[in-house]
Amino acid sequence: MSKSKRVLVTGAGGPGGVNVTRALRLADEEIFLLGTDSNRYHICLAETDARELVPKAADLEAYLERLQTLIHDYNIGLLILTNGVEIRALAGREDDLSARIFLPKPETVAAGQDKYRSFEMWAANGIPVPRTFVIRAAEDIDRVFDEIDTRPIWVRGSGIPGHGIGVASLPCTEPDHAKSWIAHHAGWGSFIASEFLPGDNLTWLSLWNQGELVCSQSRRRVSYVIPHVSPSGITGAPAVSHTIHRQDVNDIGRRALKVIDDSPHGVFFIDFKCDASDEPRITEVNVGRFGTTSPHFYAKAGFNIVHLLVKLAYKEDVGAVAQYDVLSPDLYWIRTLDCGPVLIPADEIPKWPT
Repeated sequence: MSKSKRVLVTGAGGPGGVNVTRALRLADEEIFLLGTDSNRYHICLAETDARELVPKAADLEAYLERLQTLIHDYNIGLLILTNGVEIRALAGREDDLSARIFLPKPETVAAGQDKYRSFEMWAANGIPVPRTFVIRAAEDIDRVFDEIDTRPIWVRGSGIPGHGIGVASLPCTEPDHAKSWIAHHAGWGSFIASEFLPGDNLTWLSLWNQGELVCSQSRRRVSYVIPHVSPSGITGAPAVSHTIHRQDVNDIGRRALKVIDDSPHGVFFIDFKCDASDEPRITEVNVGRFGTTSPHFYAKAGFNIVHLLVKLAYKEDVGAVAQYDVLSPDLYWIRTLDCGPVLIPADEIPKWPT
């Protein structure tokens, strides 16, 4: 079988790129994969057919020139981007490159990558979100601790494009904790503070084509890889997660995306945290990319959302796909550093004898 489709995967040596690659290896057609990365060490981890170094996307002119050269040399038909920096650089630039880029509009990318801006849009439209405040000065911290009576308070980078702070999360019990944390990151004006939500950590992954929802799937994160390295205990890399069916997550996810873009296009995943009453509230949306875990997890379970994106980009019929809850609930994906992954149904996980 010839590899008629030729796809470039960016960040191919990182977890997002590796999992996209593994998903496409499970597709029912052979696809030539070119992996790029700006890190000369990480590129060695890429599992693609070929590997090439590229400049960092911040050096936009050199980055675009290098991509165009690779697109020409390898006859690439589609780019799949796996990190926010490159998505921000390439959104709206499909005409500048001779390959497809299945991305949301630049203004959608900008709104999604700015956590406070997206929060304001959702709050104004009745989407459930945690109470959130932008922190411009030390006195704003005092005000937040006065207005929110629960502890801890979640302090994190807002992801405002250009500020270079997208994470740095810390649960704070005292105002001085928050002030020192923000000062350490020189983050005045680019940090936000939110009420802490004690419930489940959920995510809703969806694929859209010109305003139409193609398919979606939700999962719950149970625990994280090397949580001790993060002050919050959350690293963004789940060690254990499992599929779920929740109609409230489906409904809120769809409504929330329509708020930031009336005609969503591409892949989006929304993160939720549940409050004490198990009501999901949105904490952020990631636009234009898959999460690090879900591409391989879902493909291994029989739902290859990455391959669906490829087929849509090539304007092929994807057939009948459920818009919601494609996979059965309680399929567990278990992994940790240098171990796994393992896909296993809930009833096959060993239990302690009773």
